[in-house]
Amino acid sequence: MRDVVWGALATGGILRDDPATWRDERPFHLQHLKTDPVFPAVGSKRTLTAIDEVLEGQTWRRPSDWGAFFLVFPAARPWDVPAGGWHIDADYTGPLSPARGVKVHAMFGDVEPRAGGMNIISGSHRLVHRWFIDHPPRRGARAAELRRSLHSHPYLRDLCTTGGAAARIERFHDRVEEVHGVPLQVLENTATAGDVLLMHPLLLHAAPTAHLGIASRDNTEPLCAAVSWSRFAALAGGLPLTQHASKLRIVCQRPNSPGPR
Repeated sequence: MRDVVWGALATGGILRDDPATWRDERPFHLQHLKTDPVFPAVGSKRTLTAIDEVLEGQTWRRPSDWGAFFLVFPAARPWDVPAGGWHIDADYTGPLSPARGVKVHAMFGDVEPRAGGMNIISGSHRLVHRWFIDHPPRRGARAAELRRSLHSHPYLRDLCTTGGAAARIERFHDRVEEVHGVPLQVLENTATAGDVLLMHPLLLHAAPTAHLGIASRDNTEPLCAAVSWSRFAALAGGLPLTQHASKLRIVCQRPNSPGPR
């Protein structure tokens, strides 16, 4: 799978073994790859069985492919907890259980801490669900309005306020903070190649902040970790409850860069 992506990048002058060509931190225009025959393997029997279990017996619709591509290359800026971009890609007022869908993150390479993993607020699906029970939106409210309402929650308001990196990392990332009985913590989507992570659609997440990258095991070529990110539509009575939306995120890491291995 990585070979397919690197092959496409090479046509644009981005070379696998030459970090000097990784000038564009977030290259795009790889959507044509989502139909490549190598990617359906993401939907293995084990993955599909796990999705069945998470959706608690609901009938769900498998997407036609495993998503478009969102690439992240290393940048020489320190890692921080993001102060913006926190969102969900589902109905903000959706049910907590059973969930109307599930996001699937399929790791095509190793992603180390502070090396480009997606940021996720553990426990935030419970916070989101409770917030909109206590603060029901007006009929017909758009997603942007719902997001603004949610971000007025004291914890999220603090999270979305810029400040000293060390203090933000200590509060939001390094420890669990219990808010009205809900344990919250910013985690990174880190894993090993081949891991598949399932995520509740109401979990708040944000794109990774700048990262320096971690050396690959053999120190000869960069790691390229792809994350297939799909929200499957669960069905009830034959009617779709939500449309699926997909991304495929690639995190590339510079060889010979400082970091634990």
